[in-house]
Amino acid sequence: MDVIVFFPTNNDGKFLRYKTAIEKTGMQYKRFFTKADGSEIKLDVKEDGKTSQENAHKKAKAFYDEYKQYLPNTTFFIMTTDEELFIDGLATEKQPGKFVRRFGGEESDRATDDEMIARYTGFVNSMGGIANAKWKYSMTLYDGKEFRDLSWDEAVLFSGTPHTPIAKGYPLNSITIVSQNGDKRVMLSELSPEQQDKYFSKYTTRVADFIYEGIEADLDEPYI
Repeated sequence: MDVIVFFPTNNDGKFLRYKTAIEKTGMQYKRFFTKADGSEIKLDVKEDGKTSQENAHKKAKAFYDEYKQYLPNTTFFIMTTDEELFIDGLATEKQPGKFVRRFGGEESDRATDDEMIARYTGFVNSMGGIANAKWKYSMTLYDGKEFRDLSWDEAVLFSGTPHTPIAKGYPLNSITIVSQNGDKRVMLSELSPEQQDKYFSKYTTRVADFIYEGIEADLDEPYI
């Protein structure tokens, strides 16, 4: 049975991060639906949910409802993600939460990568140059009828001094410390693609299993 998993994100860094997990399932996947004229269907979905999981649902439903008119006889799923961020020691009113890029809330413009670096290194340096933080990741797989959800937390350590060049799409990788030996710090963005794959492998298998098991549960026959 032909099954397509769409992972429609405008963030190149996010697509590359989860691409490995989708590939591990052996399933056909695409980033966006491409029309006959070669144009990709992209949507700007208002992310006004109360949580990152609700935002993932909103994006998944919007893309499914748009794509189904082009795929009336195809079994397909939409996978979407969203994140929240909390920094230890930061005042409640300054916590990014689900507004990691929209500093002024849901109606504000998305910050650029450089604006992200300036804001978050400012926070970290105000707390002494090092800060503990926690990411909350939310993912959903949607078949047009049911949302299957996965979420997990990741504790990280932020530096007030970014590694350059800034990681495109995931700029906070440039201030995320993955190892430290004395004054020598290695940022996530400094790792090679192979080293980053190894770093993220702690949840790559979990995401791949989530996708595969979610799709198998939805089908009338085992996916082969």
